[in-house]
Amino acid sequence: MSFSLNKDECYQVRQIFAQKLHKALVKLLLPLEYMAIFALCAKDPVKERRAHARQCLLKNISIRREYIKQNPTANEKLLSLLPEYVVPYMIHLLAHDPDFTKPQDVDQLRDIKECLWFMLEVLMTKNENNSHAFMKKMAENIKLTRDAQSPDEPKTNEKLYTVCDVALCVINSKSTLCNADSSKDPVLPTKFFAQPEKVIFILLTPINHI
Repeated sequence: MSFSLNKDECYQVRQIFAQKLHKALVKLLLPLEYMAIFALCAKDPVKERRAHARQCLLKNISIRREYIKQNPTANEKLLSLLPEYVVPYMIHLLAHDPDFTKPQDVDQLRDIKECLWFMLEVLMTKNENNSHAFMKKMAENIKLTRDAQSPDEPKTNEKLYTVCDVALCVINSKSTLCNADSSKDPVLPTKFFAQPEKVIFILLTPINHI
């Protein structure tokens, strides 16, 4: 549904959808995974719409970080509150983008890169609590899992790992702080990521060509 609504030909429909999504997210009425939908706004042909989506992201991230600071008990719910935890959801969402059909297609990889950067650029504005290294570790850890929705489907997992490679490329190129050790061990949502019987860590993406 998120793919179809975000691609609606009517500008007003896309705008209303983004506003309703933003309103629910800032009130913490929706799970963090819904914030990942904003990454798809990088594809919006309307500049004003992209700018509005970026402002929504900035507001959402700011509210969540402030909520964690003001509420000591929030540390028990970091998986649903910490803005950086949108990264696994975003990676999984983009891996299932209907437009992403060929993991080795340079044009498709550029689109994936734009979507990733749309979200990561906002998240990486500040290196909150060594967050750059934390996000890098999340992407690396996802490559040690399988797509929980199709764990035995090679093409599905290839697309997942490819999006991870592009995400790592973006993070590494935009921050030197990401190479620090992350003191936090990311928890990945089991709804989307399953542990494989055999760990395989492979660089699949021609990251130098996107």
